[in-house]
Amino acid sequence: MRDRLTGPKLVQILLVLGILSSAFWLRTYIDDGDDTALEKDNVEFCDMYHEKCRVEQGDLWAEAQLQVDRLQPESPFQLALTFSDPAVKVTRSRLEGETMYMGTLPALISESTPGHWQGQALVGACTERSMVWAWVLDVEHNGESHQLKFLFEVER
Repeated sequence: MRDRLTGPKLVQILLVLGILSSAFWLRTYIDDGDDTALEKDNVEFCDMYHEKCRVEQGDLWAEAQLQVDRLQPESPFQLALTFSDPAVKVTRSRLEGETMYMGTLPALISESTPGHWQGQALVGACTERSMVWAWVLDVEHNGESHQLKFLFEVER
């Protein structure tokens, strides 16, 4: 037996279609504000793209900043890093997705003067409007290994 498309059934279908279309439009086109994903989760966030960020571990501190006019995916940018102790050595430098897994990307840096490091890196494109990345550094200081993490946000 075949059901016919009656007036009330058509109204129900159109109502559901309207609700789904509205939800899609609101989710896609309404901006949630300028908060990063980490700020929404109440995590302390220092964006080294806009300011120098400082990380401290015991008596060691490090300051990092990106040096670029406009930060965008798949475009190289400069990295600058300063340590409180010039004897610190960076053993590994990489970029990792913080708000979404994007694999590990190399961040090539070298010591320009004692305690000052510079380098270059780039990040991949993400499907999200904005993506928070972490610059993760493994360092040696006074025979001990430390891991430092600096965050920055890239918008497409």
